[in-house]
Amino acid sequence: MPAFHIHITGLVQGVGFRPYVHKLASKFQLDGYVNNGLDGVHIYCEGNETTVQLFYESLIKAPPVQAFITSHSINATSILIEKGFSIKTSDRTHSVQMLVTPDICLCEDCRREIKSPTNKRFQYPFTTCVNCGPRYSLITHLPFDRENTTMQSLQQCKSCKKEYAELEDIRYHSQTNSCLECCIKMHLYKNKGEEIVCDQSEYLTKVVKLLQEGKIVAVKGIGGYLLLCDATNELAINSLRKKKFRPSKPLAILYADIEMACADLALSALELTYLKDKSAPIVLCSLKTFPENGICIEAVAPKLNSIGAMLPSSALLQLIADKFSKPLIATSANISGSPIIYQDDAAIKWLSDIADYVLSYDRDIVAPQDDSVLQISNRGQKIILRRSRGLAPNYHPVPITHLPENTLAMGAELKASFAIAKDNLLFISQFLGDQESVESQTSYDAALKHVSGLLDFTPRHILVDKHPRYYVSEKGLLLSQKNDTSFTSIQHHEAHFAAVMAENKLLDLKEPILGIIWDGAGYGLDGNIWGGEIFIYDQNEIKRTAHLKYFPQLLGDKMSKEPRLSALSILQNFPLAQNLIQKHFTEKEWVYYLQLLRQPNKVLTSSMGRLIDAVACILGLMPICSYEGESAMLLEALAKKCRSRTYDYYNLPLNDGVFDWSVLINELIHDWFQKEANEVIAWKFFYSLAKAIARTSNHYFIDKIAFSGGVFQNALLVDMVIEILQHKRQLYFHVQLSPNDECISLGQMAWFSKFGKE
Repeated sequence: MPAFHIHITGLVQGVGFRPYVHKLASKFQLDGYVNNGLDGVHIYCEGNETTVQLFYESLIKAPPVQAFITSHSINATSILIEKGFSIKTSDRTHSVQMLVTPDICLCEDCRREIKSPTNKRFQYPFTTCVNCGPRYSLITHLPFDRENTTMQSLQQCKSCKKEYAELEDIRYHSQTNSCLECCIKMHLYKNKGEEIVCDQSEYLTKVVKLLQEGKIVAVKGIGGYLLLCDATNELAINSLRKKKFRPSKPLAILYADIEMACADLALSALELTYLKDKSAPIVLCSLKTFPENGICIEAVAPKLNSIGAMLPSSALLQLIADKFSKPLIATSANISGSPIIYQDDAAIKWLSDIADYVLSYDRDIVAPQDDSVLQISNRGQKIILRRSRGLAPNYHPVPITHLPENTLAMGAELKASFAIAKDNLLFISQFLGDQESVESQTSYDAALKHVSGLLDFTPRHILVDKHPRYYVSEKGLLLSQKNDTSFTSIQHHEAHFAAVMAENKLLDLKEPILGIIWDGAGYGLDGNIWGGEIFIYDQNEIKRTAHLKYFPQLLGDKMSKEPRLSALSILQNFPLAQNLIQKHFTEKEWVYYLQLLRQPNKVLTSSMGRLIDAVACILGLMPICSYEGESAMLLEALAKKCRSRTYDYYNLPLNDGVFDWSVLINELIHDWFQKEANEVIAWKFFYSLAKAIARTSNHYFIDKIAFSGGVFQNALLVDMVIEILQHKRQLYFHVQLSPNDECISLGQMAWFSKFGKE
């Protein structure tokens, strides 16, 4: 009988691929074996050539449900094959050339088991199988075998070993397998570190009782600790806000199941689909007029008309949610401005001032991740707000035709992520937060070290943002000097544009593409702060052809946190309208900031984000933000309340490549003095931006329009653009990445693939 070697790469480890191959080979009565390698899965089999070909085709056409294949091959081999088929020990002789499996939320089989009194895993909070469970968060090395995870020291009991060895069991070769007999042990601590010792079966009951009493409990999730409290208890929520210094930023709600969620939320079919997705993201959803579960809406999401909802990602969260039987607040456990806490000692030390109790367990996390967040616009456009647990670190299919080999893109300072290109594969890290604090910088460094170690990666090229004082740019320069690599800096908004073009495979088109790149801030080529930019990509060249008219950038990053400064800058030449905002300043502040405005040689900005902040402040919504993007969210929520949705708009004329916002502001202020309702003004403002985009596409007569930048996290604006242009132009939005700065690392990679010199 001839023998064959089948090599498969992609997302093929940690998804039950080897057990699946074994079952399929047994069905086709083939001899041989399958094993993991650093470059994917290898199958050696012997049999009739026609039968082997059918086996191969069946495997490629219908792989395991959680897998996807990036490449595959079959070749004759002279290797000796023993009788029977088996799974053999992994091989580490090749270089790493495969995708890293993300964490996968609790599957329906495991969900049924933990709820079945006759099942051995009834009420077991760490139930997993080959189709679900932690992966990326606990991988220490590749390939994905138990000894290469943080479960390597936990020995399986006789019953679990039997499951692990039985071909037809859903835990056949499940690397994260455990049960009540060989359990991952839990620990419960009071907020001063005193451990509460009890039987393992009692911990969840105690936690639920504490939550019912209005306590705040920090619970270790898959990617880090979550702070839980009763979403129907206003005192508990307000206590959490006070302790976490989070006065108004919306909090996510954990629902036990879809039925409970549907009692509060007006869910579309797409929102239902994403809530049940294997990544278990937070999905921003509209509330019903009369929510049925008694959640404290104003305490959960002050002044907003939607909330972030999620379903349990793990058996532990599922059991807590089931036992509690009401919605729970579930927010990342961190100190304000710092990354999510994921180490047990750190949780006990740093969460003592926030959580009344801490529930941990003996399975370490090596890749901390926040929950992913997304929203679906009314017109069905998916907008990723945070790409993290369940979605990172892979990007497939690779959107860049000529991926620059062995390249590291450092990303941006805010909403940081890094990207690695290796062996025609692309890896984009989880969301790593804003790199303002030492803790965030340490988290970034640890994630980069971890992923580089997994992939056995050393960069040959390093790409950074042009901003000279970004931490990630400075780190990129140091790495370049240490590794003696090439170093390229790339303009922020060109990277945004390159990212959305790459995601939509537009980089190799011969026809022109219009880029609408609107965000808060990015270092411009002229030394000013850009953010309201229009680019054209044509003839393999990116040109900035228009921008929002410059206005003074006051006190650097302070302006992004205080919309009153944006309003003051915008209203510099509207002295009568300045009375609208003077109340937001003390007398000393007012005199000081007016003096700043009169100074020569000021740094200027073209930021659309700051223009939106200014309008929010003019309408009295938010003079000083308590969280990033607050004023824009409140302005969007206000606009959504508009019942008389007019098609009137304010003018934003484009003259000689400059959008003159002063015309828009003049007309907007006129409406305000005419006592027009604020929600109508907010609606007209966003509709004016959409109309300006339409007029710009007509001005340049370009059919293809790509959108990027944090402003396009605004679902209302996105829907307005789609409504106006969907039948007239081809519109392109981000696909797997957020329009915010998380996409910058991909954009740097895409830019370098077209314009860099290797």
